[in-house]
Amino acid sequence: MFQWVGDINAGFPSAAEGYEDQPLDLNELIPNPAATFFFRVKGDDLRHEHLRDGSYLIVDRSVTPQRGRLVLVEEDGQFVVCRFRVDRASVVCGVVTAAIHRF
Repeated sequence: MFQWVGDINAGFPSAAEGYEDQPLDLNELIPNPAATFFFRVKGDDLRHEHLRDGSYLIVDRSVTPQRGRLVLVEEDGQFVVCRFRVDRASVVCGVVTAAIHRF
């Protein structure tokens, strides 16, 4: 005859244990709301930049562009995302500060 001793946990505790009450606050990604815009990527031309169709970009026009950063430029009346280069004669409309992807 077996005697019931109690419950036992199977496996290891979660690595996220203890962090359950820290909600994600997207406002932390937007230090300057008045100068921040959201854009959605259409197409897969930016896959090499880890941006794919449906990704959301947070663009801040108050951030000074630096060489190598992703920026939003205006070319031929359309917005385009590219790496900032000093020798490029495009109008920089803002700097990409974050990207949000769906899996």
